[in-house]
Amino acid sequence: MMMVAAAAVVVIVGLRYAEPFLVPVLFGIALAAISSPIASWVTRRGLPPAVGALAALVVDLAILAFVGAVVTIAGVELEEKVPAYLARASEITVAIAATLTERGLPVNPEFLSKTLHTASLVPLLGGAAVTVASAASNLGMVLLVVFFALCEFAGAGAKLRAIIADPGRGLEHVDRIVREVKKYLLVKMLTSLLVAVLAYVMLVLLDVDLALLLASSLFVLHFIPNIGAAVATIPAVLAALASQGPGTAAIVAIGYLLINLLVGNVLEPRVLGRTLGLSPLAVLLGMLFWGWLWGPSGALLSVPIMMVAKITLENVEGLSWIARVMEPAPEEHEPEAAPSEEQAPPSLLRPSVAGARRSG
Repeated sequence: MMMVAAAAVVVIVGLRYAEPFLVPVLFGIALAAISSPIASWVTRRGLPPAVGALAALVVDLAILAFVGAVVTIAGVELEEKVPAYLARASEITVAIAATLTERGLPVNPEFLSKTLHTASLVPLLGGAAVTVASAASNLGMVLLVVFFALCEFAGAGAKLRAIIADPGRGLEHVDRIVREVKKYLLVKMLTSLLVAVLAYVMLVLLDVDLALLLASSLFVLHFIPNIGAAVATIPAVLAALASQGPGTAAIVAIGYLLINLLVGNVLEPRVLGRTLGLSPLAVLLGMLFWGWLWGPSGALLSVPIMMVAKITLENVEGLSWIARVMEPAPEEHEPEAAPSEEQAPPSLLRPSVAGARRSG
């Protein structure tokens, strides 16, 4: 046990120091998995894999350019609204201090102003801006990883057959990892876009300032299971409180809650089914660990990393019990049916797996 604990500490320290290299690489692989249907569609037309990878990269660049334009517009709007928010915060501070003083609780208005400013929307969005700037600085490496990963996906099956002792069984495990991670990322991206659009429409109808920026932050934070949507609700409620008052803030809080419940608890489980295969506690602990290790980037990558780890541990003798602990509790009267070959969505390695079975 001491040797295992020491080895775990060494691995964790190594992962911490390898963050500048590993985070862009993992983001690139995740983006390549999402973009792979475009590259596969191009290569099925008889074109080289490099052309398919280039086509997918062009689409990714167009999407990133759109996101950059949205962030720029939202940043300009935020810059225009900050003075008004600070003035409104000062008025609220004076009113709260006067009310507390009347009730026999003398409060220094300057101290209360600093406290409210620390918990206000501006520092929160400032931290988000730092995170976005850090991600943008690694954009070049991420795009390089996307391009070369898409080029390599075409021949991945042949390479794995050459190095795996039992190609049929080994490629089935790799294919399952690729298929489930890709499905999770695609579904999560679509549901995150849906909640962002719904939140944007609600904020515009309520005439809340910074609607575009708040909806964009919800899109990003919704990738973090369970907690991300709750975190995105805080700046939305603060913005509604500063611009329209407590009544609108309450409506925004209820609206965010309903949107997240509808999409996160009804739509996503219906689309994903039991593909995720992770218990809520495992997701939360994984998010806390990877968030502590790599910050916001680790929180975003936590679920794909845990899915890969779980599927890998299922096939390691002596460690499969860890994968069982990570699974959700079985529901009563629910038949456990393994997905058939026809039901399983297409994967990057599907032709390679089929070829391995025929050769076997």
